[in-house]
Amino acid sequence: MSNTSLLVVDDSATFRQLLCMSLTRVEGITQANITQAADGEEALKKVEEGNFDLVLTDINMPRMTGLEFVRKVRTELKRDTLPIIIISTKGSEQEIETGMQMGASGYLSKPISTTQLRDLLRTFIGK
Repeated sequence: MSNTSLLVVDDSATFRQLLCMSLTRVEGITQANITQAADGEEALKKVEEGNFDLVLTDINMPRMTGLEFVRKVRTELKRDTLPIIIISTKGSEQEIETGMQMGASGYLSKPISTTQLRDLLRTFIGK
């Protein structure tokens, strides 16, 4: 997994750090594998400029929401095969459904466990 490249997108620096720490508990993932973005606009630029194996994005963020980010990645950047997982809080089923319709590959509900992350990586990038 040393060549795996992940993008973590959330406006909360604290949550980004927690998610990154959880990801590094998965065998083969280090901080060097992870790029961070504070909102959808920053994440969209990073996706334009780089190659990621998986994106984990929050839904509710300023400047550009996670849902808008998913839509733009799919329609403007034409990155149809990039796995994008939306992260939601409990009780936001409508947002999850909207995200899936816009092209999200899956979703996780907070709080997120290391086991869920490991399973997610196996499912979407075969690691």
